[in-house]
Order: sequence, then C-alpha cells, then structure tokens
Amino acid sequence: MNKLAINGGPMAVKISQPHFVWPPKSDKKEKKVLGLQRDKDISIKGSSGPILELEQKFKKFLKNKVKYAITFNSGTSALLAAYFALGVDEDDEIIAPAFTYHAAISPIFILKANPILIDVDIKTWCIDPNLIEKNITNKTKVITVVHQWGHPADMDKIMSIAKKYKLKVIEDCSHAHGSKYKGKLVGTFGDIAIFSLQANKIVFAGEGGILVTNSSEYNDRAILLGHYRDRAKNDVINDFYQQFWFTGYGLKLRMSPYNAITAIYSLCALKKRLISRKKCLNYFLKKLKQFPEITVPYISKNIDMGAWYGFKPLYNPEKFHNIPREKYVEALKAEGVEIKIPQSDSLSTLPLYTLQENKMFKNRKNEKTYRIGDFPNAEYLGNRGLSLPTFTDWKKSKNIINQYIDAFKKVNNNFNELLNNSTKK
Repeated sequence: MNKLAINGGPMAVKISQPHFVWPPKSDKKEKKVLGLQRDKDISIKGSSGPILELEQKFKKFLKNKVKYAITFNSGTSALLAAYFALGVDEDDEIIAPAFTYHAAISPIFILKANPILIDVDIKTWCIDPNLIEKNITNKTKVITVVHQWGHPADMDKIMSIAKKYKLKVIEDCSHAHGSKYKGKLVGTFGDIAIFSLQANKIVFAGEGGILVTNSSEYNDRAILLGHYRDRAKNDVINDFYQQFWFTGYGLKLRMSPYNAITAIYSLCALKKRLISRKKCLNYFLKKLKQFPEITVPYISKNIDMGAWYGFKPLYNPEKFHNIPREKYVEALKAEGVEIKIPQSDSLSTLPLYTLQENKMFKNRKNEKTYRIGDFPNAEYLGNRGLSLPTFTDWKKSKNIINQYIDAFKKVNNNFNELLNNSTKK
C-alpha cells in the first residue's frame, strides 16, 4: 500500500472532517418552542411546564417502572442528591468502581463519606461483583454501579449482594440510556438511578441530569437538596420534610426550562437514534475484529446496548510489534481518522483519590486513599483504550467507517514505517 500519511503519503480517509458531530442541530420546531418559552416564562417554577413534561416523558421512557423523577442542572448534581437522599453521612463507605468518570463518586466527598474503590471486570469495564463482598464492612452504606460505556453491569449478582447485606444501590446510567440487562431497562434495578443529560449524551439537555426512584422518602430528600419553595411545597409528601419547603436544604440545583425543552426533543428522537447507532457501531465492531492489535468492545449475550456512550476499543501493543499507543494513534490521525486517547484512567491516578492531605476536606474521618497498582484491570484498560466516534447516522457513516477500516489496514500493513520512526527517535 502507499506510504503512511504520517510520513508524507496520501491519506486513507478522503472524507473531510468532522466525521461525527454531537449533539445534532435542532430543527425548526424545537427552535420555535425555545423561542416561545423565552417570551412565555424563563423562570423555574417547581414541577411545571417543560420541567414537568420532561419528567413525565422520562418515566414513560422507563416503562413507568419508577414513580418519581426529578430534574437537576447536571448529572453530578443528581448524583449528589442521590447520595444525600440515601442518607450518606460522614464516615460512611461507598463501594464503587475504580474505573469510571470521577463524578459518579466524587459528590460523596462533600458529605465526608469514603469511597471504597474496587476493580472492574476486564470485559465489561463495569464493577466486578465478585470483589464486592470482601470489601463490605459495618460502615458500608451504598453500592454505586456505573453501566460503563453503555454496557450494563451484572445486576443480578449486585442486587443479591445488596439484599444480603441490606445495602442501597445507586445506578449511574449516564452512559446507558436505553440499555437493558436481561430484557429490563437499566435505571429500574436500584434504589435510585440517575441519568446525565450533558451535551455528549444521546439524550441531551446541554447540561442537565435526572434522578428516578420508587421511594417517596428518597424523592422528598432529593427534592429538598436542590429544589426549594414551589417544588418542595407541592411535591414533598412526608410531614417532617414538608416543613422545610421554603428553604429546602440550602442548594439550588434546578434545571432551566430551556434545557428541559432541549432534552424533551432529544428524548423523542431517542428510539430512532439508538437503532441507527447500534447499526453503525455493530458494523464498525465487526470490521475491526480483523486486526489482532485491536480488542473490540465486549457485549454480553444477556444485554442490549442502548446509548453505547463512547466507542472504546483496546490497543494491544504486544500484538503489533510493541509500537506505543501514542505512535499508533498519531499514525491513524494522519490518515484522517478521528481518534484519540480517551481521558479515562483508573481513579487511582487522580489526586482526589490519592492524596492523604486534602485541604478542602481536612476533617474527613478514616480517609481512604489509593495508589497506582491497586486496580490492575482498571489500569490495564486506562493504558490501552482508544476513543473513536460513536457514529449515529447510518446513511452518512457507513462510507466513513469503511474508509476508517482502510486506514487501519494501511497502518497495519506498513508497521515497519512506524518501527523505523520509533528507532530514529
């Protein structure tokens, strides 16, 4: 084949970038509704208008398996409300995966609780249920489950353990809108579930999050954490909690009506987008299997990938002449592939989870910290991941994917050029 583009040869991908743009542009109808809302009401008044509509539609999306839904200004705020609603307090322990986006767990620091990180399953990238029990102590209160990159965790084992030890379960479904475990939608297993609606998610509000639960008490507490006055007065049920309606518990974490309208329109388009994204990524996955240096994303037989947030194959340098990942990615970029090294590492690499002296949280009891080497699987995944577009438009994307495969073939066939470059440096 031709000389690699990184060395001056022609690019394998002829279609100009960007190849994947998200979120999609709004249509005329959505723009009109946003404009009408501007003149009608730009304030946030409890559970009403587009806020109420979004919450009702989201419950319907979950097949009405949840009784309550509360919008927030971000998924992180929804997570803070979830931990608070479950009564997480100082010195409590929260079992959580060592490999995920930090915000799934970081809110517990505000509550002065301690993260008990455990390693992840090497195939699914989700928390390894076989490691949970030996990390449970008399201080354990919650198991946090993240359906990483849209692949559901093993909810049967996790819920069985939670029941055995009387623990609460939070499902972080931010990557997994529409994913199913054994035919049941994620977000309907735990005591509380949250979904991020941040701009990169398949259901997007720009910034936003939503919390769902079947417990009226958890609903009351979550409302009071970030929704005072109208929402608290009208929706809080418990007499004790109702007395705090005017002040809530001191925070304002509400979603704006503009974000709610955007989320409504993206939720309405979800089914069609899920079908198209699945078609694109299954095709891409199948084509990538021919390359020994690539381990394609694993999909268990008993699950259904929904949003598939992030398409993250692994690169195996030992199967490609020990060429460093950075050099491999650089070569594919030069060929015109939109590829990068993902910003997702084991939490044992982040100062919030590693430093023993934390000036913000000086008085946190029994602080637990971690170091490199604690989580072999999480670190293995973090050191080998590749990030490729989560193509969603089959008609536009098939040709791009085919040209990407040409680029992978070209790099694979011309590995000697990369070896020579590595030697020179």
